[in-house]
Order: sequence, then structure tokens, then C-alpha cells
Amino acid sequence: MSDEQKRAKARLAVAFLLAIFCAAPVPAQSSPRLAAELVNVVVANELADRAERLKWLYVINKQDGKQTLTEEQVETKAGPLHRLLAIDGRPLDPDQRQQDDARIDRLVHDPSAQLKLKRAHDEDEQKLETLMRLMPEAFLYDYDGVEGNLVKVKFRPNPNYHPPTYEARVVHSLAGTILINSQQQRLAKLSGQLINPVEFGYGLLGHIDDGGTVEIGRVEVGLFQWKTALIDIRLSGRLVLFKTISKQEYEIRSDFHAVPDDLSLSQANQLIISRIAPMPATETRHIEPEATRQQFRP
Repeated sequence: MSDEQKRAKARLAVAFLLAIFCAAPVPAQSSPRLAAELVNVVVANELADRAERLKWLYVINKQDGKQTLTEEQVETKAGPLHRLLAIDGRPLDPDQRQQDDARIDRLVHDPSAQLKLKRAHDEDEQKLETLMRLMPEAFLYDYDGVEGNLVKVKFRPNPNYHPPTYEARVVHSLAGTILINSQQQRLAKLSGQLINPVEFGYGLLGHIDDGGTVEIGRVEVGLFQWKTALIDIRLSGRLVLFKTISKQEYEIRSDFHAVPDDLSLSQANQLIISRIAPMPATETRHIEPEATRQQFRP
């Protein structure tokens, strides 16, 4: 079966499930099973999309300590390249611009630094993919209503699941809500809170406190193409969920443009400097930072 046939089958399955959810009240005994089947289809769609690994250019607004940084980032075959645009909303002064240009120049001409960057990026991408793969087994689900074209599904730890890794143990301790786009059958938002503390090596190797939160928002950026537009992770403890980010991370991504998938770091740097992204023939959606904040604001 081709990928397109698999997606068509998945869309039919979701349409059937949504018809059941929306047409009439769902019997309590069938809600968990139908909700789990719906999540399984959405996870399959997300993993199929990630396998294509299309490249994008976008703007990032993120918290770095007490500062707010604005960056423009391009995904390349060697990993992501970002250029700092502003600090706390103010464009860089000449000295700051020179320092950031020097950082980029060192990266472009240092193969070891490029390899380190790519490995860190690939590790984070793999962890995000692992989270998606864990969802069908790690949680129990319940249908929780409809908001417009979004289906709400609550999730909680599955007591019969035994997480095999540290990351899986953290994920398995989450409970919260998933919002599913019913038209595209895609994950729109995941909001979870750690309901149990997680200890490693009986606490000797570290721990993560209960009460921490993980929030991920996804938006459609092109025809059947979705990207992460919100990352809000607030964990306390001696370990973190992802190696390359801190325990407190807030990041908004917006203004997505598709770029060629064979860009080098040098070409990506020139692309950022020119601020002109080559537009593909397929539809690309422009998402402004404030619009993204409003979309994911509680």
C-alpha cells in the first residue's frame, strides 16, 4: 500500500470516528476505545508527515533567561541554522551583529561544530518522534467533547504500560488534554502535567518533580503539512526531558516558508541574510507571532 493510500485510509477512519462522536452522545463504555482509535490514526498521520522531512524557514521568539530573543532559522541537511534578529524586541547593535555573524561564520567553516549541531538536532527530533510513538500504548484516552473543528481527548497514564527508558518514564507520568483537528486529522495541541514525581536510580541519579507541564502546539503551514509552532516546557528537577534545551523553555515559531531540502549551511546563511525565501509551488501559510500566541492562549 502506498503512502497516499495509507493516508486516504486513515482519513476515512477518522471521518468515521468523528461521525460517531459528533452525531450522537457516545456511550461511556465505548468512549475510551473510540478515543484511542482516533489518537492512533492521528499518530499515524503525524509519523507519516515526519518521514517526509521537508525543510522550512521560520521566525522564532523564545525566552532565554530574562531575555526574549527573536531569531530566523532555516532547516538544512546539516541541521538548523539560526541568525539572531533582536533582543527584547530591539534589533542588534553593530557589535552584537558582528558577534552573531562571527558565530555563524565559525559554524559554516567548522565541520566538527556542524556535526555536533546536527547530532543535537537529530536527538531532539528523535525524542519528539518517540513521544508520538509512545502515545498509543502509554496512555488511556477519553472523549471530552468538540470545540469547533477540534475534538478534545483527555489522556492519563496507562497502568499496564511499563516505560523502557528514562524519557518514556517522564512521558508516562503526564496527564492532560489533546486537541485534534478534525478536518486534517492532525494533532493541534497537547497539554500535559506531570501527576507523579519521576525518580531515576531511586533518586540517586536525579528526579523530576510532579506538577511540571509540557505543552506543544501544531499548525498547518502548507497543504497537509504541519509544524510545531509552540513549545512550552516547565520542568523542575535534576534531569530534563530533552538534552539540548533547559528545563524552562518557551518558544513560538511563526511565518513559515518551505525551502529546498538540500540547502547547505552556507546557502542557508545567505538565504537568511537576503531575507528572501524561495517560495514553492505548493501553498505556504504565513503565521505571525501574535496570531500564534492568540491561537494557543488558554
